Amino acid sequence: MKNKYMQLIMIMQIVCCSFLFAAPVEIIQGSLKLVMYPDKGNFSLYQLSDIGKNRYEPLFEDRNSSITSWFAVQSNGRVFKLEKKTGKPVIFEQTPTGAKYTFTLTDDFQVVQVFSFITSTSTQTVIGVRIDSVIENTSGKDGLFSLKAVFDTNLGETEGIHFFTNLQNRISSETKLEKGTEQDSYIVSKNRTVSLMFLLTGNIATQPEILYVENWDRLNTLTWRPEFVEGRSFNTLYSVNDSALLFVWPEANVSPHDFLNVTMVLGPYTPELVALSRKFESGAAKDSKKDQTNSGTPLTVDNQDQSARVKQILARIAEIQANPSLASDDELEQLNKDLDILLSERKE
Repeated sequence: MKNKYMQLIMIMQIVCCSFLFAAPVEIIQGSLKLVMYPDKGNFSLYQLSDIGKNRYEPLFEDRNSSITSWFAVQSNGRVFKLEKKTGKPVIFEQTPTGAKYTFTLTDDFQVVQVFSFITSTSTQTVIGVRIDSVIENTSGKDGLFSLKAVFDTNLGETEGIHFFTNLQNRISSETKLEKGTEQDSYIVSKNRTVSLMFLLTGNIATQPEILYVENWDRLNTLTWRPEFVEGRSFNTLYSVNDSALLFVWPEANVSPHDFLNVTMVLGPYTPELVALSRKFESGAAKDSKKDQTNSGTPLTVDNQDQSARVKQILARIAEIQANPSLASDDELEQLNKDLDILLSERKE
């Protein structure tokens, strides 16, 4: 009888633990809330709203535990989605700075994803989330590995401007940004109240080899790279005006028990996070990247990008003011906000 009683207690403990780890885990730092879904290996990100009490707004699609946003690994040509598989559970752990997932989908590799909050050194406020994906080659031989991520963004879909970057006012059709060709350092999805920004460059974020901006249906495939048609709309037969982002990071040859590290940074569109998209160098390396304007004032490459963006925004505002029918009040408001952010960066 005693043994049966002990067995019953053990079964109850196992059941309780399974329910415990299946429930979403909320981690709040500053105005951001990170929600982890240990049973699936996904996450959501929220920002505290200015409206209501303790009300948070999602920064990307959060229905069904954010299942429409996901990461995948390519291992020697085979693609593995980072999710729970039969007999391959996701291991979840809450850490002092955030949370961690461990995926072991095959004997060839293991992936550890560490989620942590980023704090501004100047304001000491939380400004974003850092995701470090560490792929370990456990195959016992050299292997080719790469990482990709799909984000089901939705903030810009109702605004007419699905995305914008530091160099492009509006992205409203199928677009791709390639490393070494394009110079965009971040991309933003934004509505009237909240925004979501992804760093493409900087000292922290690993620059993607290519970023695809397409309809979510076209990106929601394990085919490593989607079909791409420049300028095609964000509509499909079953999905209208549904844009999303696909980040594809460079492939690397990884030795046995060595690692491939990829870092992604995302958060609300703020001057503090924008500053992290710039590469900060020191000494001769920094000086070698300086140019001279006509006035003789030193101008860094980053400031050149900022100046080009400011001129672009001012030109667009002038067009709208001369002919208000060219754009909505919302676009004019966003352009003015973007200009404020860029000008505040120039003062730093």
